[in-house]
Amino acid sequence: VWKHFQLGRVEEIIDPKLTMHAYDRKKEIKEGILRVVQVALLCSQEVPSLRPSMSTILHMLLQKDELLPLPANPPFMDEKTMELNDISEDQRYRFNANSSHSVATASDGSLLYAR
Repeated sequence: VWKHFQLGRVEEIIDPKLTMHAYDRKKEIKEGILRVVQVALLCSQEVPSLRPSMSTILHMLLQKDELLPLPANPPFMDEKTMELNDISEDQRYRFNANSSHSVATASDGSLLYAR
């Protein structure tokens, strides 16, 4: 997505099925998708202090006429990093029973559950 954004070709990543039956609203739907993609890139910037707050995100998504700031580089993972972080099937779920709260991590969905 980042490469498409840099090249000004974000429309290429839009699934045509999203606008298939919206003949009179295709442009509006595409603009909305492009806005969501840009906000998503703002939310995934490498430097956490550059990421917008939830209230700012809502404002950006609702105020369709306002220009959005350009996102900075998102963090990247290359194949080596992914291989280093790859876990075996047996290690897929890990529970921390020694703490006052439990955290379960699932690599398939990258979900965290806290109690």
